[in-house]
Amino acid sequence: MRRRAPVRLVLAGTAVAVTVLAAGLAIIPSAQAAADGCQVQYQVTNDWGSGATATVVIANTGATAIDGWTLAWSFPGGQTVSDMWNATKTQSGAAATATNVAYNATIPAGGGSVSFGFNVTYTGSNPAPTAFTLNGMACAQPGTAPSGSTSPSNGTSPSAGASPSAGQSPSGPGTPSGNLALRRPVTASSTEGASLAAANAVDGDRATRWSSLYADPQWLQVDLGAVYPVRQVILRWEAAYARSYRIETSNDGSVWTAVSSTTSGDGGDDTLAVDGSGRYLRMSGTARGTAWGYSLYELEVYAVPIQTPPGPDCGQAPADPAANSKARSLICYLRTHTYVSGQTDVADADKVQQLTGRYPAIVAFDFMEYTRGSIQTQQVIDWARQRKGIVAFQWHWYCPRGGNYAAPCDFVPDLSNPSSKLYQDIDLVVGELKKMGDAGVPVLFRPLHESNNNYMWWTKKGQDAYKQLWRLIYQRAQLAGAHNIVWVVNGMASGQGTALSSWYPGDGYADLVTSDYFQSSGDFATCKGIGSAKTTGVAETFSPLNPSTDPAWPYFVVWASRDWAGSGKDVAGLWRTAMANPRTISIDQLPDMAAW
Repeated sequence: MRRRAPVRLVLAGTAVAVTVLAAGLAIIPSAQAAADGCQVQYQVTNDWGSGATATVVIANTGATAIDGWTLAWSFPGGQTVSDMWNATKTQSGAAATATNVAYNATIPAGGGSVSFGFNVTYTGSNPAPTAFTLNGMACAQPGTAPSGSTSPSNGTSPSAGASPSAGQSPSGPGTPSGNLALRRPVTASSTEGASLAAANAVDGDRATRWSSLYADPQWLQVDLGAVYPVRQVILRWEAAYARSYRIETSNDGSVWTAVSSTTSGDGGDDTLAVDGSGRYLRMSGTARGTAWGYSLYELEVYAVPIQTPPGPDCGQAPADPAANSKARSLICYLRTHTYVSGQTDVADADKVQQLTGRYPAIVAFDFMEYTRGSIQTQQVIDWARQRKGIVAFQWHWYCPRGGNYAAPCDFVPDLSNPSSKLYQDIDLVVGELKKMGDAGVPVLFRPLHESNNNYMWWTKKGQDAYKQLWRLIYQRAQLAGAHNIVWVVNGMASGQGTALSSWYPGDGYADLVTSDYFQSSGDFATCKGIGSAKTTGVAETFSPLNPSTDPAWPYFVVWASRDWAGSGKDVAGLWRTAMANPRTISIDQLPDMAAW
């Protein structure tokens, strides 16, 4: 709600830090457990030649929980830690340590783990540390891999750019499950015009496209950033398609191996099962299917093939093609129901039940404090399992350069620097969303909310920057394999200087179009008119809807109880009225989401 500070999630608990794999990561296999019960995994997730980002996972394989920890190591390449998150750093020469912060001091026994990350600067090379001690106790020596390569499953490291040996599986537990080509560097043999550039084919936006000149042959080539297994390629053709083409991979961009070919292409979406590996992938067109050139909306590359999960067909496909069945079912449930009730914060939902005898179907939580160290994901999972309700999350995102979500913030979205605090914040939140997905919990995720009110820092740079930032969050979720998300676009449908529609990131990034409701009679129609008939909702409002008088919104979420007396309305009385109406859906009327 505008100009109001959110109420912090009332559930308290220990923090759990998560490792999120990113495009271009170098995977170092988990070390074998040491005799004394500790195990370390060191991953270089980004390397730009003079600096790098690393993530470290500490596992306690012993029988006793560790309460308070310090991990020590030496850098073999003279690296210097510039900043660290989820731990406190010290460094003297090559020797470095990381010590727990308050919220991740405990490492549970029997395989429990914590993680932290840091940036380093260096000159020359960036070799990985080869020995770690935890509270003075030696942990097993981790395997190593050069930045930008993938280690094979036997724990040895191939030379940079080398293919896995015969008989080795090039994939493994750390293989990214998202689209490896997304926003990667791309080149083409030709371009029809500036608005049809090669980058359009890897931007994740199916409304943009690359188009070549009207001649044969033509090619489009993407640099994946590292040697990856390639198991699936998806070509999303515009009307100008290829009749004959090859899919080729290369480790060095010079020597190419064909992994798929056809002479009978017919356009549309080509989903190709392939078996190869490489850092570079190329679509090499040899014969056009039309008089025009070759034109692709998207070229997608997967190390882990995506499958269409089971789920209902309600006339709205999810924005995420790999959305799991629970996310698909939640979209369809909201699309086919009205007046599904919701409340921000557990304590306030409990209050609604005390007032009315009925508990709201949705409870909205907040990622506000997550990037400042307070994480309650497990408690949210526990609530979902115990109450069997719908989880929603907003994100009052503290400015990555300091200050709160609405404070003066000179932040310029840095969309091309994976080592930036912006990426770190996004990857932390995405990791927690994935954790909920792994626990079987779909989430109504409302990032970058109140888009057109020019109040939050993420709105200050205008619509184009806003949409770029939204798409970046979506893309990081794809790379992390978080496919339990229902993407909720939000703004004010009326009463603002710019239209909500001008902030819409595109059908490929949105499942719901929602308003912070100001009771304008046209708000419902405004939201319905944005995008391709997306499901709508009231994501934040001062008081519950009344099915007897209000438009048939699929769902609504009431803001925190601190506003129940300050909004100028009898919120408690309006909740009694809403819950007395049998058309209002409460938590006891939800289907069994465990079966979704």
